[in-house]
Amino acid sequence: MKKSDRTGSKLPAAGSLAAAVLLWLLASEARLVPSFLLPSPAAVCRALAEDAPVLLENAGVTLLEAALGLAAGILSALILATLMHHVPVLYRALYPILVITQTIPTVALAPLLVLWMGFGMAPKVTLVALTTFFPIAVSLLEGYASTDRAAADLLRSMGAGRRQIFRYLEFPSALSHFFSGLRVSASYAVVGAVISE
Repeated sequence: MKKSDRTGSKLPAAGSLAAAVLLWLLASEARLVPSFLLPSPAAVCRALAEDAPVLLENAGVTLLEAALGLAAGILSALILATLMHHVPVLYRALYPILVITQTIPTVALAPLLVLWMGFGMAPKVTLVALTTFFPIAVSLLEGYASTDRAAADLLRSMGAGRRQIFRYLEFPSALSHFFSGLRVSASYAVVGAVISE
C-alpha cells in the first residue's frame, strides 16, 4: 500500500473526529447542556494542563492495574481455552458457563470484589482479568476449531503426535484469532480498571 493511500484512508476518521469536536464546542457554547455536565473543549484542555501532575500519577496506577489484569486474563484464557480444546467434555461443561458469565455487568461485580478482597489493587486487577478473559478465550477456541483438518491428517500420517500437531499447526493457526481477541481485550482492560476504581 502506498503512503498516499494510507494517508487517504485516515482522512475520514480525522474528519469525523473534527466534526465531533465542533459539535461539542457548539453545544457547550450554546448552553444546550449545563457546563458541569458538558464543559467546553477549552475548559477540558485547561483542566488537563492545570491538573497534569495529579492526572499522570493516577493514570500510572490505572495503567498498571490494566496491564496486570490483562496479563492475568491472557494467561488464564490461554490455559483454559487450550484445556477445553483438548478435553471435549470440559468444553461442553464450561463453554455455556463462560457465555452466561458475560451477562453479568461489570458494575455489579466491582462492589462484590471490593467486599471480598478489600480496597487494594487485587479487586481491580481481578475485575480487569475477568473483563479481558472472555474475548481471548472465545477467539482462541474459534482459532483452534478452524485448524485445517487436512493438514492435521497429513502431520498425523507422518507420525506426529497430538502435542506436535498442537505445537506446529493448531496453535500457530489460532494466533490470528488470538490477536483479534487481544485487540478487543486491550480496550476492555482500561475500561475495566476505571470501572473498578
